[in-house]
Amino acid sequence: MKFPRIMTPVLLASILPVGAISGQNQGDIDAINELLDRYTELEEAMDMTAQARLMSEDRVWIGPGTGRRTDQGKNMRIQQAQFEVTKDAIPGIQWFVDDTDRLLRFYGNGRVAVVSFFRYSTYIIPASAPPSLAETLAATQPMAMTMVLEKSGGEWKIVHSHISNLNPPTGG
Repeated sequence: MKFPRIMTPVLLASILPVGAISGQNQGDIDAINELLDRYTELEEAMDMTAQARLMSEDRVWIGPGTGRRTDQGKNMRIQQAQFEVTKDAIPGIQWFVDDTDRLLRFYGNGRVAVVSFFRYSTYIIPASAPPSLAETLAATQPMAMTMVLEKSGGEWKIVHSHISNLNPPTGG
């Protein structure tokens, strides 16, 4: 059967998966979810050096208490140093991170992705920890996180992170 020329684009559009039309595909969705799962695993492991490999060299980070950081290398060194001080001060500390309600959208013909989610963090603090440190870490607040990822050379990288506390600070 031969279709009229006008019908060919309509027929083609009706049989192609929606993701192919919008620039999204399951491979990209899976790759981004794997990257975000790895990001969380490395956060729990307090390994910012490895986590930095998931990001572009010019990543911008915006977060509560620190403002905006545009020097990606220095930002990750600061975060790693903070974790090292915490681990030295409280041997045996553990950190668990639960990222929930991921929302993923694609833009720019599928080369840019924006993901948002909620993050709940819990420190497990050994009984031997100094009470003042235990109290400080127990005050971890839930956060809303938004990340922008870009696909370059076939690989997804985090290029922008924005973190906001969900609860107002206490005691002020």
